[in-house]
Amino acid sequence: METLLAELKKQLLDQRTELGTQIKNSEDALIRTKEGFLKVEGALELINIIETKIEEQQKQADEVVEEVIGSS
Repeated sequence: METLLAELKKQLLDQRTELGTQIKNSEDALIRTKEGFLKVEGALELINIIETKIEEQQKQADEVVEEVIGSS
């Protein structure tokens, strides 16, 4: 009976170690995935800012052209 309990305990300890390693590896992968996601989000925000600035500059340029054409 003691041998059976010892074997069961060893199996459970081994399983706990393996599952702990799997959890750590999964957490590491999740962290890397989150970092990649946040980088993409940041890049998209920068693109939105650049697009907004370009639109503003285009509007300003259009206004200048209208003023020049209107004063001609």
